[in-house]
Amino acid sequence: MKKRPEIHSPSASAALRIGEADHEILAAVNRLQYMTAAQIGRLLYPDARDENRYVQRRLRKLAEAGYLLRLRELPSPRVGSAPHVFTLADKGRQYLSGQGVQLLTTYYRPSEERRKAQDNPFMEHTLAAVDVLVAAERLCQDFLVSMPRLLTERQLKRRPVRVQPPAGRPGAPPMAVIPDAWFELTTTDDPVAIALELDRSTEHQKHWRRKVACLTAWALGPYREAFQADNLTVAVAVPAAARRAQLSTWTKQELDAIGQPGMADIFLFSEASPVTTDPVAFFFSPLWYPAGQQHPVSLLDPPESAEEEVSTSVPDPFSYRIGPTLPLEREVE
Repeated sequence: MKKRPEIHSPSASAALRIGEADHEILAAVNRLQYMTAAQIGRLLYPDARDENRYVQRRLRKLAEAGYLLRLRELPSPRVGSAPHVFTLADKGRQYLSGQGVQLLTTYYRPSEERRKAQDNPFMEHTLAAVDVLVAAERLCQDFLVSMPRLLTERQLKRRPVRVQPPAGRPGAPPMAVIPDAWFELTTTDDPVAIALELDRSTEHQKHWRRKVACLTAWALGPYREAFQADNLTVAVAVPAAARRAQLSTWTKQELDAIGQPGMADIFLFSEASPVTTDPVAFFFSPLWYPAGQQHPVSLLDPPESAEEEVSTSVPDPFSYRIGPTLPLEREVE
């Protein structure tokens, strides 16, 4: 009698052998909390030209085996299929803990993750922050740049710092200051601390100016002790040049109103996309505008190994990357 072919059930998938590629995917999702296949592809396989098909297959296997939780699809783009969002699941958390990797958080409820994923503004905002962090990690591969500390919004929410807005805003209630991310980048000098703010053109002038007042009070007050850092750049990523000019003007107006015009230089604005702009240009080229100013500066001073690249034309997209960048592994069934 002819033997019937074996049917692989989800339980069979659970026997997936975790190789180097899987380990790095799980570690990246742990660091950044939520990621799509495209973001993982840019981070770990920037030279791949397979439209993320390899990464998608690995993510599917990791999800079927219980290492990743596959959340809902994002809204469908005009071309192509809608991407899924992934976060670390129980089995992935247990695996990384067993490998000595510190988890972003010990709290995990699949139902809560699925509910958060249904919130379109939240997820789109979170993934936009991840795009910037992916660019920062990729910068660290080929230059004398490292990221000694990274705190995601989720981590920052666990220890919010409340401030009283400056005297220019009498009667304003205390507010919690929670950037979309906070990280340090080190070149040849001391670490540069960056508080990331993602703007999606949804905040009106009153709300934005209140945020600027609180960020200023934070920078001048509890920030130094809370973060053990002696410098701060508030990097504001915006969707378009017109919005950049608008927020820059509002910021300068608010700083003047609260008597802190000297703080304008810590607020930098850019419409450069962290997805389509090479990481070297994103951080080292003059693409960032201080509040109220018309002449751009760079977010970081480039180390010697990057100066030649920055002084020439913008390099080919995705030609610089953070390690480990991985060769495509032959998949193990």
